[in-house]
This record gives sequence, structure tokens and C-alpha cells, in this order.
Amino acid sequence: MTRPLRTPPALAGAPSIRTDDPRLLAAEISAILGRATLATHDGRAALDGALFVRQFDSISLAYLDIGAATTVDIPSASDAVIVCMNQGGGLSARIDGLPVRTSTVQAIVLSPGVGVRLEMTPDAPQLLVRLERAAVEAALARMLGRRVGEPLRFDPLFELSSPESIRWSIAVQLLSTESMIDGSLLTLPFGRQSITDLLVSSLLLLQPSNHSAALRQEAASGLMADAMTHIEEHLAEPFRLESLAQAVHVSPRHLQQSFRRRLGTTPSAYVRDRRLERVRAELADADPRRGATVAGIAQRWGFTHVGRFAIQYRERFGESPSRTLRAH
Repeated sequence: MTRPLRTPPALAGAPSIRTDDPRLLAAEISAILGRATLATHDGRAALDGALFVRQFDSISLAYLDIGAATTVDIPSASDAVIVCMNQGGGLSARIDGLPVRTSTVQAIVLSPGVGVRLEMTPDAPQLLVRLERAAVEAALARMLGRRVGEPLRFDPLFELSSPESIRWSIAVQLLSTESMIDGSLLTLPFGRQSITDLLVSSLLLLQPSNHSAALRQEAASGLMADAMTHIEEHLAEPFRLESLAQAVHVSPRHLQQSFRRRLGTTPSAYVRDRRLERVRAELADADPRRGATVAGIAQRWGFTHVGRFAIQYRERFGESPSRTLRAH
């Protein structure tokens, strides 16, 4: 294997594999794209495949380069949204049986569970951005102001040449840049969440999906979006329904009714769940050997009664907060 690899700087030094064994490369690809099989078009040609991967909680950045014309078959894509961006020539694919062809100014968006066949060529390595389905659907629910019913499905062809798509390019560039910096935003829970939110919201707003019409409609009204934004900005502060209602210019009763109608919950319960999610993210990153404690992290997010918090945490995540902390 002597051909040079054009690895992006953001993935230089990342965990990687380089192999001529199609089964070994397929196993590594499966962890990103979904259970895959590989077959070279010319059975005598050396595969010379390479895959580099960096993972940051709900985001993964990967680079796939195969040195021979190869078919990658994935009957059911991963439980994630994956954007495949050409780094050279074009990529031919079939998504749920429909043909898709991209150039260097187009990408393919794989929705969770779709059937995929990729026709890889040596001149078209792929930069892959994987966004976990739970993170995408949580962001979609916040943007819609209600729970997501119908599973999310994106149009597979993503145009990157439009003026609006610069937002997606900026988000990917930020992810790439931060992955190269010691002590970057990606090393901090809040930093990773901010970059995840930028990537996910950019994709949801730019790429047509079965929820695009609802997103446009919600943008026109905006009450729930405003309420959720205010909650996120003041999440660690004491919560008062009256203060939130005043911030979004409605009565407390109207706000209560809106949350019940759109999310099936109350504002206070929504705040509690968002705080639990932030605590979980911080516990997963904290090091008890450096003095991190469940009580300290919980209190920082407004949980003053540690016993009641532990019960709520176990009900929400199926494990104790101390177990999450120890898993570090």
C-alpha cells in the first residue's frame, strides 16, 4: 500500500485503520454507517482502504478513502443522521433504491435506517459527519416546540453550493478546527453541546425533510421556541413559571397549556428534564479522583435535594448518578 492518503488535518493522528482486507474494513465502516459489506469491482485489485474516526459524544467525524472501485452495501443505515461529503470526484449511490449522484458541491444525507449502496472510487474519498439520532430528534423537538412523532427523513441530496449552505460549511469547519486544538471546546460538555447544536440546527433548517413545513410554521409563531431558548439561557437559575411567561409575553396559564399541548408536559417538568440531561453530560466527563461529586454537580444545576434528585435521575436514565460518575 504505497499510494498517499489525503487525510484532512482535523483527522491527522486520529484512531485509524488501513487494510486490504474487505471484511476488516467493512467491520470498521459498520460502526459509523451501519452493518456493511464491501466488494471491489475488479476482484484482482488491491482494496487499500483507510478509515479515520474521531468521536465526540453525539458527533463523529470520519474520513473514508478506498483505493479501488468498490461497492459498499448497507441494508439498514445506523441509528444516526450521516452526511457524506465528497473530498474529490463524484459519488454514486442508491438510497432506498433511488439513484443519487453527487459532485464536490453536493453531499448525501443518510437518514436512520435507510438502505444504502455506495459506489466508491479512488478519486472520491468521503468526509463523514455523523449526528446521533437522539441528538437530532431532541433538537428538532426543541425547534418545533413539541414531541417528534413521525420519524425524521431527510432528502438524500444536499446542495452545498447555495448561499444558505455556508452555515453548514461553517459548522463543519468549526468542528474540524476545534478537533485540532488542545483544550478545545470539544473537551468541555458545554462546548460539545454548542457545536452539536450548530451542526444539527443548520442541517434541519437547510436540508429538506418531512418536518421542514412544520419547522417553517413554528418559525412563524415562535412562542415555544422563545420559551425554550429562555430556559436554555437560564437553565441553572431558580425557575419560576411567572418569570418565564413574562419573558415570552404570555400568561402563565397560556404557557402551561402550550407546553401540555405541544410537549405533553409542564414547563417545570421540561426544565427538570433539561437539567437532568446537563447533569448527566457533566457526570460522564467528570473525574471523581479530582474531587468531582454527584452532589456538587447536581446542586450546580439547581437540584438542592440530593436524594430526590437521585430518584429522578434513575427514573430518567435507568442508572444511579454515582454509577455514571464512576464510569469515567
